[in-house]
Amino acid sequence: MWPYLAPTLLACLLQLLAASANAAQQAHETLTIMVEDAAAPWSNRDGTGYANDVVLAAFKEMAVEARLKVVPYSRCKYMVLNGQVAACFNMSWQPEFQGRIKLAARPIFKVSNDVFESIKTPLPKPPDGQCILPPGTVVGITRDYEYSTQVMALQTSGVVFENSLSDLTSLQKLAARRFQAAVIMSNDLEVRNRKAQQSGTEDTVRFAFNCGLVNSTIGFSLSHPDGLRALEVYDEGYRRIEANGVLKKLHQRWFPEQ
Repeated sequence: MWPYLAPTLLACLLQLLAASANAAQQAHETLTIMVEDAAAPWSNRDGTGYANDVVLAAFKEMAVEARLKVVPYSRCKYMVLNGQVAACFNMSWQPEFQGRIKLAARPIFKVSNDVFESIKTPLPKPPDGQCILPPGTVVGITRDYEYSTQVMALQTSGVVFENSLSDLTSLQKLAARRFQAAVIMSNDLEVRNRKAQQSGTEDTVRFAFNCGLVNSTIGFSLSHPDGLRALEVYDEGYRRIEANGVLKKLHQRWFPEQ
């Protein structure tokens, strides 16, 4: 009976080996993603951060190993816009993305666009709930960041935007009176002057008024060969970690007091 059993066993073994090899290949699929380097607590220079953990967990749930490349945001944005990398985060929708980038279905977090002023030379106070500055006001913004429609409307009203490398640099220039105002990204998980503290300007600048909220998430290149598939994988992975409690655990780990 052995001569007849051997081919059957061999066939079974070959099928098992093939299945194991295929499973191993799927489990070790990798994808390189760019992430900005100066958006604490979401994405830090050392590659840690709440947003980083969410992205990694969503892909891991789908048996994909996401490899994060930490770069300045301007480079992250440029590379995904031009299809040189499959995805970049943290991004917020802008009209220039149409036909070039598709954002994930769900935001990772929300950010507030806050206008800061010099304590010694305060800005005119706008009516409650409005985002208004006199024409000619020089306002610091971070190069290549995406801002709310209210902030972008300032530019069309005659406000002058000046680029900085980061929000911290904008606050330092505001403190030095090189700017008359600065638009700073903040969130409801930290005190509003957190970046002023980080930049050493908390005694010279302060929050003036808000200019809207924006959603921030991961954006996928429509011209990169892996872009659309990576988007589908991420969206499904995010849905799963939201359903199975992983997302909640990540939030509790990073923001235990919330």
